[in-house]
Amino acid sequence: MSVNIRKLRQLIIFFASHEMVKPLGRTKLFKLLYFTDVTHLQTIGELLTGAEYLKYPYGPFSLQGDFALKELKKHGLIKQERVQITDKDSMLALTTLQIPDMTIFTESEMVTIYYVIEQYGKDTASALSWKSHQEDAWLFAKEWMPLQLSLDKPNTESKNKNAAAIAWVEQWYATPDDQPPHYWDELEELLKTSPITFGDEDLDL
Repeated sequence: MSVNIRKLRQLIIFFASHEMVKPLGRTKLFKLLYFTDVTHLQTIGELLTGAEYLKYPYGPFSLQGDFALKELKKHGLIKQERVQITDKDSMLALTTLQIPDMTIFTESEMVTIYYVIEQYGKDTASALSWKSHQEDAWLFAKEWMPLQLSLDKPNTESKNKNAAAIAWVEQWYATPDDQPPHYWDELEELLKTSPITFGDEDLDL
C-alpha cells in the first residue's frame, strides 16, 4: 500500500487541533500516527495512511509523516510554539487553527481515529514511547530499519498482565520530581508482595 499523503496531512492537523491530545509535541505525534496505522491494520486489515515506520530510539518514526509535518509548517498550517506545562517545565508544542477535512476518511477509519484518541490521547510522549517499545514490531526490528507491522492483534492475556505496569509507568511519568520522601514507599511494598511481570521477567525496582 502506498502512502496517502492527503490523509497523513489531515490526520496531523486533526491531532494538532484536538484538545484531548494537548500538549502535542513531535514525539507524541509520531506515536499517535503509529498507533492509528497499526490499530487499523489489526482491525480492518490495512494501514490507514500507508506510512512506513522506522525503529528510532524513542519509538516508531515515519519519514513520510515528518515530510507531511514539514510541509504543513512551511505553509503555515501547523505552528510549533513553546508552551508552559508546569511551573518549571515548558515544551515545543504543535498547534493549528485549521479545521481538518475529515470527509476523506471512511467510517471505519474514523472509528480507528477516535479509538486512538480515547486510548492514547492523554498519554505523555514518554508513556507513548514506552508503550510503543512493547510492540513486537519494534522489539524485533533493527535500529533505524523499517518495522514489520503484523495483522495479528496483541495477546489479550499478556496485555492484561502488563496493565498494572503500564498504569504505574504512566503515573511515574506524570508525577513531578519534587515529591516528598517516601512518596513511592507504599507502591514499592506492594510490588515486593505482588511482582509485576513482563513475560518471564519481574519488574525489578
